[in-house]
Amino acid sequence: MGNQSAHGRGPFGDRPSTILGLLQRRYFRRLWAVTTVSSLGDWLGVFALTIYVKNMSGRPEFAVGGVLLFRVVPGLFFGPFAGVLADRFDRRRLMVTADLCRAALIATIPFTHNLWQVYAVSAAMEILSLLWAPSKDATVPNLVERSQLMTANQLSLITTYATFPLGGALVAVLAIPASLLARFDAFSVLRTQPVSLAFFVDAASFLFSSAMIATFPAHLMRTKRAYQSVGSWNPFRDLFEGFRFIRKDLFVRTLVVSAWVAFSGGSAIISLGPIFAGKLAGGSEAGAQAAWGALIVAVGFGLVGGMISASAIARRRRRESIFPAGLVLGGLAAIGVASMTSIRPALPITFLAGFGAGIAWVTIFTLLQERTDDRLRGRTFATLYTGIQLSLFVGLAGWPLAAGAIGDHVVRTENYIFDLAGSRIVLWAGGLFLVASGIQAVRLLRKAAGRPGTARLTGLRFTGLRFTGLRFTGRALVAGGARAGLFVVFEGVEGAGKSTQMSLLSEWLRERGRHVVVTREPGGTAISEQVRHILLDPGSEGMDAKTEALLFAAARAQHVAAVIRPALDANSVVVSDRYIDSSIAYQGVVRGLGEEDVLRLNAWATDELLPDLVILLHLDSDVGLNRSAGGDRMENEGAAFHRKVGEAYLHLAREYPSRFSVVDASGTVEQVQGQIRAALLPFLGAE
Repeated sequence: MGNQSAHGRGPFGDRPSTILGLLQRRYFRRLWAVTTVSSLGDWLGVFALTIYVKNMSGRPEFAVGGVLLFRVVPGLFFGPFAGVLADRFDRRRLMVTADLCRAALIATIPFTHNLWQVYAVSAAMEILSLLWAPSKDATVPNLVERSQLMTANQLSLITTYATFPLGGALVAVLAIPASLLARFDAFSVLRTQPVSLAFFVDAASFLFSSAMIATFPAHLMRTKRAYQSVGSWNPFRDLFEGFRFIRKDLFVRTLVVSAWVAFSGGSAIISLGPIFAGKLAGGSEAGAQAAWGALIVAVGFGLVGGMISASAIARRRRRESIFPAGLVLGGLAAIGVASMTSIRPALPITFLAGFGAGIAWVTIFTLLQERTDDRLRGRTFATLYTGIQLSLFVGLAGWPLAAGAIGDHVVRTENYIFDLAGSRIVLWAGGLFLVASGIQAVRLLRKAAGRPGTARLTGLRFTGLRFTGLRFTGRALVAGGARAGLFVVFEGVEGAGKSTQMSLLSEWLRERGRHVVVTREPGGTAISEQVRHILLDPGSEGMDAKTEALLFAAARAQHVAAVIRPALDANSVVVSDRYIDSSIAYQGVVRGLGEEDVLRLNAWATDELLPDLVILLHLDSDVGLNRSAGGDRMENEGAAFHRKVGEAYLHLAREYPSRFSVVDASGTVEQVQGQIRAALLPFLGAE
């Protein structure tokens, strides 16, 4: 996906993203409702569980600590395998099964009187949650348009964090009906533990989630691998494939590691915040609690504010520059808070810390969804979550130990007294950790883009950053700049009727008042037409596949520079007969050069320009060859070759459904044109 322009359109002409437009998508609306109810149930369950075990044990601190430990540790071992399952099997079935099992488990807790049994249930619940979350996150890009993905993540993440206080309040509110129900023998379990009612409400939230998810069409939640035989399935092979993808893709690796580092630095604030709040409050216990509560509220508002603001900022700045800036802002704010000696000036700076964290988190989340193929997305997010849990686990234990080892020190001069408490020094270190990670992220992204040199910071605005995308996600790659026009490409086998349909569509668009530029590939310019002659000349038989791919890319580079990009900048509609997808189908798949290598070549050649919409005219290749006049080198390849081309196009359409519109080209000219216009209408707005 690309960044949004100042006019609210992405660099590929994506439709503007609004919350209202997003919620008009039926299945995203259902998933958002599921996320809201499930998040509320999760927080409710956590709060209720801590109260329940605290009442069970004579050592409440150890009991509560044990519950939290058993919620964290399973993820360190099972998390990556949860992603493997999410990428291998039907995600709808996984989520429904996980919800039903969680409902059954949480409902058994009121009848469990052994602390170790509660720990076991807690661990099982966490494992099921780890299975559910990557499946949900991997599904979102299949439900919304590319331009709506940032807003979709904002809604989901804000819902997740906003239900935190609601969960705590609901635990208290449920005490009222619990006391009333406890009078009846059927609810005798509520007499000793009134909080048990919260577990039943939590179970109901899981049942609601399973019922909603079960209504989703299978194709929206089923990965390519889900259709394959699992008879010879090796989960470790799939696991290491996911690790290799993250390791080799520098952009994705930078996103994942940045998130891990951010949570490591943030854990210093979480673990030492209550201690440091006491210093801001003057040392009194009551004042420390009030100060800590005020800081939590400030960072919470900042977090939500950052998430809300992320899409507005993304309309003006490249997303790849936003999340490092958020990390730096959060780090500098954390250093500022640690330098305060009273609570009042610390609050607005704490808000900025949360604001930076909110921007960084929602942007990282969105970029990961954009940059990861659907077949690898579950494993990528599972690795992200596992690393975050490990970062929190190490950070929550390590930072307080470091503060204790440093101890409290006071340096006195003639005019000043410097408080160098261990908690203050460690908070400074945590802030520096975040600043360093933001700067390092910029350096790595520049390296991924093939640009040497170091990152520059202007205020908190990263400059000079650009990224060349290597993978399709949704309809397009991350792009190199905003544009105003609309880019439509026709693809299909030989004889599919592209020329006829392009002519009819162009006439229709002109009648609607649009300026239309019709072009073709290879060709469109004098230089490109000469390359076309070489490529299609029957005398060029025996051309090496790499030579062919390079010639197509060369013709395309000139075509984009001289025709397509200028037309788009002039707000024209560009309608092209073939573009990058034809190279991926012909050279990448059928010639065997590899999809990613051909994509990489063409992303460089076109300065990352991809179409807003690809109309694939689907027709049996044999029928198409009979329609075609024949005679050029590509048409003379034979029936078997063209059948593989047709299969390659369908593979691309299945892999990237939000980028393609597949039109049945076997009907009449009028029927086919009707389908094409219907596919294009959403891109024309209210004209």
